Amino acid sequence: MSIDLLARLEEEKNQWLHKAMDRFKEEFTCFDGKTVFTPENQIMQMKSIHRQNNLDLDRMEKEIKLIKDSIEEEEQVYQHLTKAVQYLQEDIIHYERLLSELATIQLEKFNCLLHTKFEFDSKKDQVVFKDRKTTRLIEGFNEVESEMAEFYRKQLDENERKLARIFRDTAPDTSFEFQSNPQASSLSLKHGRGLDQYIVLKHFEEDYRIVADTLNENNMLVYEYYINQLNHVKQIGKRDLLQQSAAKKEQHQMASEKAAELQEQKRQKELSLAALEEQLTRAIWEQNQELERLQKLDEFLKEEFVEAVSKWQVKLFGEQTPDEERWLYHQYSQLILKQAERIIGNEHF
Repeated sequence: MSIDLLARLEEEKNQWLHKAMDRFKEEFTCFDGKTVFTPENQIMQMKSIHRQNNLDLDRMEKEIKLIKDSIEEEEQVYQHLTKAVQYLQEDIIHYERLLSELATIQLEKFNCLLHTKFEFDSKKDQVVFKDRKTTRLIEGFNEVESEMAEFYRKQLDENERKLARIFRDTAPDTSFEFQSNPQASSLSLKHGRGLDQYIVLKHFEEDYRIVADTLNENNMLVYEYYINQLNHVKQIGKRDLLQQSAAKKEQHQMASEKAAELQEQKRQKELSLAALEEQLTRAIWEQNQELERLQKLDEFLKEEFVEAVSKWQVKLFGEQTPDEERWLYHQYSQLILKQAERIIGNEHF
């Protein structure tokens, strides 16, 4: 009798699993019931896959968070770069404006107007007799020389202020201090020795021409003396400004390229993020569906377990049950209890 009971119990100990799985497959017709595994192995495999899917969901959520954090960080870098690009563009425009201002700095040449120092006879087109004097020629020479010096001094002062303003923030090391000791010819008259008054018109006209030529010669010497200095300073300033501008343009190009690269990276990451979020949404829905099925399976398992154990307990506690059979019912009840704990979970028992 015990051998027959043992064989029957051995056969029945897994029937509650088969019944639970049959009910599960019947309710969820989409479930592929074809398997080479035992019901226990199949259930454990389903739960293992569900746990692995949960881990995959966690991984996807972490990956999404990392991508979002990366996009946010790169967006901050992009904002800083766009501001830098804007500032660099403003600097480039500023340098171009300074170069234009530098190009406009010129030195006007003095016009030696010696005739304005003398009174002319409009009918004879010659200096009146009373002005034909050595002293008047020397005075005229000195007055024009003084006007020439003042003319250039004012221009140089103004140019120094312009240059200082141009180089103040961009090329402060550029030197533009003008030297002011041009070599000029002294006046040497051919006539006019003795009497102050020129008696011979020709002699006055010759000395007048000497004064005019000396003034023009000195004017050319002084002009070239200052214009050479000014051009030298302008060349140095232009070189420094072009170097500064070129550096800014290079920085502008690099920042612009980096900003464009970040924008493309952001676009690619946003595409990946959208695809990953769509994948996560779909996976969460599928996982929830699977969870509902597993919860239903656990419900079937518990019901079939209770029914199986209840039948055995009737025999276990029956007054007519022999002790040997009672012991077998107890052992198999413990066996499927451990099985149920393993399959359904300890929290249910």
